[in-house]
Amino acid sequence: MDFRFLITIVLGCACLAGCGARDAAPFDGPLDAGADVVTLFGDVRLADRGAVDAETEPLFTNFGMQFEAAMGLSRESLLALPQHEVQVDYPAGAAFHGFSGPLLRDVLALAGSGEGDVIVTALDGYQRTIERSRVETHDVILAVSMDDNGLPLGGFGPAMLVWPRAQDPALQGMPDDDWVWGVFAIEIVGAD
Repeated sequence: MDFRFLITIVLGCACLAGCGARDAAPFDGPLDAGADVVTLFGDVRLADRGAVDAETEPLFTNFGMQFEAAMGLSRESLLALPQHEVQVDYPAGAAFHGFSGPLLRDVLALAGSGEGDVIVTALDGYQRTIERSRVETHDVILAVSMDDNGLPLGGFGPAMLVWPRAQDPALQGMPDDDWVWGVFAIEIVGAD
């Protein structure tokens, strides 16, 4: 074998190996750190954004959500609220995980919301109406982390309703129906 050819092959392999040797930093959040991940709308008294733009916000439009004003929350703004951890099995009967995030009632208070029920919507269109009395009575959290890792899109993120069924005797045996994951919108229904 030609010695120069062998040297060329070895140097080429070394260069290629060097190209892939960088340690990639883990991606920890949206490209725009202030990007909204959850929007509160409906009976809100404090707003930081305007109406739905059908051209740039097709998810709201596709799910029939219309509003003139809303409160947009970034992951960072959710993390700035007091954090609560819930050790719980999810799905029911599976392994326990540590979910953390602010209490849902604290999140709703950010927008000066009314006292009506809430409709929680996931990215896949799954919706649950949660009675406001349940939000006030039980320490349900809007989790943004599981086992000390942010909830990613494609997983349970950007946010997830987590109920303390292992700690709250009134919630023991609760099914997973109200455990909405992929939460991106919460509508506060006007009180009758």
